[in-house]
Amino acid sequence: MGEVTPEFTGSEIFRSDRYFRVWQYAVGHRRLLLRSSRDSPPDTRIEIYFANVDLMLLRPRYDSLVIRRAEDEECRKTGLDYGVEVKPGRLFLLGGDLRSFVVSAPPQWHEDEGTMDDPSWFGPIRGTH
Repeated sequence: MGEVTPEFTGSEIFRSDRYFRVWQYAVGHRRLLLRSSRDSPPDTRIEIYFANVDLMLLRPRYDSLVIRRAEDEECRKTGLDYGVEVKPGRLFLLGGDLRSFVVSAPPQWHEDEGTMDDPSWFGPIRGTH
C-alpha cells in the first residue's frame, strides 16, 4: 500500500499513466475511491482512497493521474473560491492544478490483482461490493 509521508508542499506524491475513474463516494464517512482496472497490461488494479473528504472537484475519469500536494497559496485560494477553510496539507491536486482536487486526509493507494468488481482493499464502501 502506498501512503503519503510528510513532505514539502507542492510535492508530487503519486503518478501513473494508467486510466482511472471515480468509482465511489460514500457520503456518511466522506470516503472517495478512484480505480484503475486490470483490463489491459499490467494485470493489476490500483485503488486510490481519500478519507474525510471536505471538498472535491473531480472529473469522471483521468487518462493518466498525477497527485500533488498543494502549495500554501493554492490552499488559500481554494478556501476563498469555495468559502471553506482549507488547511495546509489537506489539499491534493489531481492533474497538477486547481481544475481537479480533493480536500481530505492524505490519500492512500493499493495495487493488487483484483478485478473491478472485487471488494475494495480499503474495506467495505457502500456500493463497491
